Amino acid sequence: MKVRVIRPFRDKHTNEIRRKGQEIEVTKKRFEEINSAAFGPFVEAVVEPEEPTKPATKKPTTKKNKK
Repeated sequence: MKVRVIRPFRDKHTNEIRRKGQEIEVTKKRFEEINSAAFGPFVEAVVEPEEPTKPATKKPTTKKNKK
């Protein structure tokens, strides 16, 4: 799941500093772990817009006359 950092923090698993606005990939379990800190939530889920589905276009049918 893709998340966006809303408060800077040091990632205890990778020892990297995550900066505000940075987008990172985490599991749902890790997302819950990061946000369960006593200091409040540090990341928010990024909702990627779905591509709009186009309605199926019908091809014109041409009738062939049999002679």
